[in-house]
Amino acid sequence: MKNKLLFVFALVATFNFGFSQEEENDLHEVPYDFLDLFDESRRDQEMVMTNTKLYIGFGFNQALGDGNGIGDDYRFWGGSGVFDVGLEFSTRLKKEDDFMRFNYGLTMRIQSLRINDDKVFSTFNNVTRLEDAGFDLDGSRFTQVSILAPVHLEFGRRDLKDYEDGIKRYGGTKPFVVGVGGYLGLVSTSSQEIKYEREGRDVTNTLTNDFEVNNFQYGLSVYAGWNDAQLFATYGLNDIFKDSPVQQQYVTLGVRFR
Repeated sequence: MKNKLLFVFALVATFNFGFSQEEENDLHEVPYDFLDLFDESRRDQEMVMTNTKLYIGFGFNQALGDGNGIGDDYRFWGGSGVFDVGLEFSTRLKKEDDFMRFNYGLTMRIQSLRINDDKVFSTFNNVTRLEDAGFDLDGSRFTQVSILAPVHLEFGRRDLKDYEDGIKRYGGTKPFVVGVGGYLGLVSTSSQEIKYEREGRDVTNTLTNDFEVNNFQYGLSVYAGWNDAQLFATYGLNDIFKDSPVQQQYVTLGVRFR
């Protein structure tokens, strides 16, 4: 999994580096866009309504509710995190104005919870609970991988750049933008990894998809910052587990780059 994430990070960084190089060197050729792969004539159009960006995001992850606060059930520093990688489409709502845009796309999200106090998630009679493991643990981590469809209204005017042959494109790194919206999606994998010592040996056990989770996810999402780097926050509106005494929802806070 780590090698795959490094490959995705390198791909996104290379893709975005091309745009930053173009802006720094003031090149005159119109930048490539993902949608150009399906319609080569887009590159010759004076203006386009929709452009795309690859983006990555990472930050802190917690599950709140059920009377627990930040850091109570799950470690906040050094363990519980979120990682996003996705493709975002941005469509201007007015042909003559760039102030407001409709942003949408697909995101792969990895969320992990580092469980405190030697506890684990266990499922019995189709109910998942957070219980004491009964012995000392070196680590206990719950991870979910999801495919999400985020949608936002984004506000803020981007720079209008001129390219050769009279072509113009909105972009730039300095404009301040704000996005308000939400997301919905499906959980693809849920797993729990516990580490402990037994008879002098370091043991790692991994349990996959043996939890009564809500496979459908939805929630609220906001971000704010520069055009290519923002702070973001998401709040889940549905419980992680279904029909469970653990009535908690994901809350994330982080940074993202596009």
